[in-house]
Amino acid sequence: MAAPLSTSEVLLIPKAFPSTESLEEVVQRYKKLRLHGLKVDPKSFSSTYSEESNFLPETWRSRVLNPMSKTFVAATDPDPGAQPNDTNFELIPETQFIGKDPHLVGLLRKEWVGIATLLGPIPLLASAVNEDNTTTKPWDAFIKDRKYNIPSGSPALEDVEGSHLVYLVVGMFISPEARRKGHASRLLEALIKEMREEASRHGTSKASITLQTEPGNDNAVRLYERLGFTVWDEALPMENMKGDISYMASLAKEFEFS
Repeated sequence: MAAPLSTSEVLLIPKAFPSTESLEEVVQRYKKLRLHGLKVDPKSFSSTYSEESNFLPETWRSRVLNPMSKTFVAATDPDPGAQPNDTNFELIPETQFIGKDPHLVGLLRKEWVGIATLLGPIPLLASAVNEDNTTTKPWDAFIKDRKYNIPSGSPALEDVEGSHLVYLVVGMFISPEARRKGHASRLLEALIKEMREEASRHGTSKASITLQTEPGNDNAVRLYERLGFTVWDEALPMENMKGDISYMASLAKEFEFS
């Protein structure tokens, strides 16, 4: 039987599942928390609740299984006295998961209070120049024409030794009732650890991790800066699905590898 998990931890959603039922349970939990975030914190996302609530099941499934993504969940032991909300689930008996991946056991037995996704990597040419003659920034690997351009296939990493690999953090959300308890820091630390280990395995000379947040979100910016991120652009224009333009603060953290 899998070793018992701690009361609060960060878990990685796997890409392989022992059954269709376990995959669908995880997809439903991901969907619930994502829609909860879009509903209670709409300014933090480039998408909207009305748009994503109409997604088909295969769209949610593809997000969880996208080989370009690694989604981490902040999970805690459920509070027996908690009131029902958008993210509550009936717990599945642990006996159904004997011998299974302890991360999967945790994902299906614990309450999800936070989520963040790491996308990438994408190789970036160090000498590249944008159409407006500005030097390429790390996030240019993922943002085209003021919109996120997220590849859905496996990254082309056959020959990236010595290159500059870029990762993007998206979908960062902590449930309001779980904030100020260190979940956001633990999620980001897990993402940073993952990208450093993966970039090092690929033999890259440099790697960057970047993210965007709404202007004026001082608490978020202070958190990112404590973890080594630097604000590179305070007003990056971004276009949502409706065509509206908003200006986001864009941050990046860089690593050099010998």
